[in-house]
Amino acid sequence: MLFNSVHYLIFAPVVILVYFLIPKRFQGLWLFIVSLYFYAIFRIPFLILLVFSFVITKLAVDYMEFASSKGKKLFWLNVAVWSNLSLLFVFKYLDFSITVWNQTFSLTPCDPEFVQKSGILLPMGISFFTLQAVSYAVDVYKGVVERAKSIFHFGLFLAFFPQLVAGPILRASDVLHQFLDSKDFSKENLKQGLKQLFWGIFKKTFIADPISYVIDPVYASPMEYNWIAMWIAASLFAVQIYCDFSGYSDIAIGTARILGFHIPKNFDRPFLSGTLSELWRRWHISFSSWLRDYVYITLGGNRRGEIMAYVNLFITTFVSGIWHGADWTFVFWGTLHSTMMVVEKFVFKFESMRNAWNRVPRSLQPIYPVGIFVLSCFFFRAKATPEVSTGMGIANIMLERAFTGASGMFPQMSISLVILVAFLFLVDILQDRDEDRFKFITDNLYFLIPSCILLYITSFIIYSVTVSSPFLYFQF
Repeated sequence: MLFNSVHYLIFAPVVILVYFLIPKRFQGLWLFIVSLYFYAIFRIPFLILLVFSFVITKLAVDYMEFASSKGKKLFWLNVAVWSNLSLLFVFKYLDFSITVWNQTFSLTPCDPEFVQKSGILLPMGISFFTLQAVSYAVDVYKGVVERAKSIFHFGLFLAFFPQLVAGPILRASDVLHQFLDSKDFSKENLKQGLKQLFWGIFKKTFIADPISYVIDPVYASPMEYNWIAMWIAASLFAVQIYCDFSGYSDIAIGTARILGFHIPKNFDRPFLSGTLSELWRRWHISFSSWLRDYVYITLGGNRRGEIMAYVNLFITTFVSGIWHGADWTFVFWGTLHSTMMVVEKFVFKFESMRNAWNRVPRSLQPIYPVGIFVLSCFFFRAKATPEVSTGMGIANIMLERAFTGASGMFPQMSISLVILVAFLFLVDILQDRDEDRFKFITDNLYFLIPSCILLYITSFIIYSVTVSSPFLYFQF
């Protein structure tokens, strides 16, 4: 079920209303049922994969807990981890792997679109719930968190509908205990949840979706547009993916808050970062921290010397690129960010370089990390077209035109979109300067709730008469 749909705008209020009206002992069961329904709406067979993930993980962790030796515990941990990673590989990367194999050995290539066109190879949210299951198994093994009391308890943790298909990637230590408690309706939770929920709807509906009309023609036919259009398209895509992804997280966190659950924030104004590493700490926080804890530290982190620290950082950031998609464009995207992260870490190990950078005005520092991010967006967004057979081909054309002053058309962009993007960054800047004061002011705006209701009605109308683009990270 899409958040930006009439279906969800009816579904969410009904779920919340029933949740607080039924006896408290049935609240968890109700959430579990509606979460399965929420996921099954996409395609019922997908539900089998979700159920497989939480059943195999729960059973493996239970066996791990009762195992009599460390070796047996490790065996069951591997069952849980590799069952989920294998699920992710088969349904997300197998087709790309076959294509790479065929290209490497000059074999007759398979049709990389065959299974994807059938709607089977890319289940909604598989990149999220499998990693969430892995983190749970590892945390129980390390003693960070106690195992779930029942398969129902763990199933609700993994299938909780607000964050099921596009995160945040929940940690058991943060939320597993919350699913054991009954919840009472709270006006404060309603107010804070509505604020975040409708801020997410605003970013998706009024910024991310309209940007598509500007950049889609440029990415589809870059030869027709001038060099300025290339940079506008890449820059606006950076804004779009930020509004789209953080908008989903806001809706998820806001919905959960209304129900009484506290989910950690997933974005912290990343485009105001002073370095690339800071940008990634602020971007998709739940995934960045997942990579740090379960990839970087597992590889050895910085415990094995400086050279290995650089290698581990490169691998970890590269994994992030591959996680975002199974295509050569994401391989290059991951390589670019991996390389720049290593270079940055090396440069800033010198105190003189850190001091020199710190003397740069804070307002100017984001130019560097955001510039790298925008450059990478030539690859992230690039997709094959009828004229150009690969996404890398589109990216190369756009880069060449961007750096050679090519002539052509200028993209059509409304002044209202410019104003809304400016408003977005104004809000981020004000929050970044004094988040507590900003929260106090918005909490005391008398027109906030009426504005949220008006936005709800407006979004309902928009979704009823138009086709809103799915969230970019939905089928991911």
